[in-house]
Amino acid sequence: MAVLAALMVMGTGCDKEPGEAPGETPTTPSPSTWSWIDISQSTCDEGTPTGLGANLTDSKNLLIFFNGGGACWDATTCLQLNTSTHGPFTQTQFEALASRTLSGSILDRQLANNPFQDWNLFFLPYCTGDLHIGNAEAVYTTGGTSKTFHHKGRVNTEAFLARIAATVPNPEQVVVTGASAGGFGAALNYDLIRSTFPHAKVFLLDDSGPLLKSNAMPANLRDAWARAWNYDAVLDALDPAVKGDYSALYPALARKYPHDRMALLSSEQDQVIRSYMGLSPTAFQSALRDLDATVLEPLPNTRAFLTPGQGHTMLFNPTSQSSRGVVLLDWLHQMQGASDADWRSVRP
Repeated sequence: MAVLAALMVMGTGCDKEPGEAPGETPTTPSPSTWSWIDISQSTCDEGTPTGLGANLTDSKNLLIFFNGGGACWDATTCLQLNTSTHGPFTQTQFEALASRTLSGSILDRQLANNPFQDWNLFFLPYCTGDLHIGNAEAVYTTGGTSKTFHHKGRVNTEAFLARIAATVPNPEQVVVTGASAGGFGAALNYDLIRSTFPHAKVFLLDDSGPLLKSNAMPANLRDAWARAWNYDAVLDALDPAVKGDYSALYPALARKYPHDRMALLSSEQDQVIRSYMGLSPTAFQSALRDLDATVLEPLPNTRAFLTPGQGHTMLFNPTSQSSRGVVLLDWLHQMQGASDADWRSVRP
């Protein structure tokens, strides 16, 4: 197995919205400031509970951001190479991350031209190593030492979403987004979130989580993930074909939600993702272009924003991201408001 580069980016009553948990109460932190909310039903990989970050306004719009931080699925990746961010992830970790990472990102209200600067913002941490879609407990052993890993990303997402839906129950617009492992998580959990807010205008904004076609994402890697994370139910609920070809997720979502706009952001030779997939720079670029041309481009409301080079993630520093003279923040404004003809894919 090739050594993997970690995807480090950078965690009652009736009449409830779909997906809201019984007994869930709204979150009411101070307005326009980041607060940490403990969620007792959540679990990091080592078994401790985590929570979520919330930054609220009186807006009717909602942005849900999935954080990144690698992935692991066996003793080698989880215990020896440590290719994912481990727990705990509590208020302490969130405040440290927020102070060094969120400034200048799309989660920064002071960022000029930020299309989401007055939205309700939720930050979902990542400490389960499973692209936010696992529902399993696995025992990994190395050097005579065994450790139980809680791959509970999907369970956590459901718990987070119940609190979010109780807090912002009837949003007008929702952006489901994330970067790196969180980009994968945003795409793979989009159906869950979309069904929770059936009356909203919802967008998918996947930063550096490309679901490449067929065996461009190696079959043995996908098989290992399925065994370790127990995610078949997540994929089967949308389209069983996704298990054999992750790129089938995009047309499946487009069929189910034909009016939703969806976007993939990626550099052409992303050094982190290509290493993670065991691909050379040219092989990754070829696979990404194939995904764009044969899967994304034919979909009427799906676009790509591709940049030259090998950078990894864009939403943490969007003011520096452009392609063919188009600035990413301007393109995101177009995603929300432009006509279909004016919002176009951008490629080097």
